[in-house]
This record gives sequence, C-alpha cells and structure tokens, in this order.
Amino acid sequence: MIQQKLGLDDRDVKILTWMMENPGISQADIAERLKVSQPSVNARIQKLTRTGMLNHHVGLSFTNSGLFLARVDLTASNPNMFLEKMRKCSFFVNGFIMSGKNNVSVFLVSEGLKKIDEIITNHIRSEEGVSDINVNVVVSASNDFLFKLNLVSEVQRNNCLNPESCANCNVVHPSAASTARIK
Repeated sequence: MIQQKLGLDDRDVKILTWMMENPGISQADIAERLKVSQPSVNARIQKLTRTGMLNHHVGLSFTNSGLFLARVDLTASNPNMFLEKMRKCSFFVNGFIMSGKNNVSVFLVSEGLKKIDEIITNHIRSEEGVSDINVNVVVSASNDFLFKLNLVSEVQRNNCLNPESCANCNVVHPSAASTARIK
C-alpha cells in the first residue's frame, strides 16, 4: 500500500489530502477537522515538508495559460546529457528518462506551435545521438498541470541552447519580422 511505503499514518494522509484539495487551507482548519491542536498540525506539516512528502510549488497553470504544451519522446544515446542541455532552453518544462521504446520524454511549452516546431527541428533533431522522435501536442488535462517556466530567460535569451536561432524569430519577438523586412 502506498501509505505504508511512504511512511504516512492516517493523520498525515488526511493533512496531505486536504492540502492537495485546497493549498490555502489553514492549520487551524486542519486542526479543527482532526480534533487536535494547531501546534500539533504545524509539527506534522514541518515533518512532512522535511521528509519531502509535502512540497509547495508555484507555477503556471496549463489549463488557464492558453499556452501550447508538447510532449516529445525520443531515443538519446546519452539521456542525462541530452536533458542537461534541454534544461537551458526557456521553453523546456520538464524531462524524464524512460524505459520502453524511447528513453527520453520532454515537455515543451510556448505561445505557438511554430516555436515548438523550431525547437524540435533546430535543437532536438540536429542533436547528435538523438533518433526516433515522436511529438504529441497536449490538448487538455484531466487534472490541472502546473509547470515552471523561466520567463526571464525567454526575454534575455542568456541560457538558450542557441540564442541566435531565436533572435529573429517572429514567434518570440513579433516585431522582429517587421524589423528584418525594414532593414
């Protein structure tokens, strides 16, 4: 059973469940529901946080963002090195080393599919040791999916795999296309 594997008792499970349902629930509300003191709830929350069972994440909501999310599955000769390179991309959300047909799965997000295609074409397909690339666009999610997006890096382009590939991109910089035509 998952509860035993994680080392959680019934009170821990209730606290985690209530906090996942409503991240803003107060310790006083939890204490009232459990019929224990608020300091007792605080001690449990601190323990759950310290052991890594409870994390607080802030991110953008895929459901509410209006952004495009793509899952790219591929085979890489060195999956760890490939994922480390992808971490530098502003549009990279997360990556996984997998078992099965493909050994890597990455999620990319952008305001348009054209940018995602550019990243796949210019940075993934051209990567040495990468083959068997399959791309799927996420249409909807059954549960809200939160993701961290490096918005500062997108603007500054200082951590990009190849900043020059985006410098004149009319998807990232809509005015770049008109500026390029004027020159």
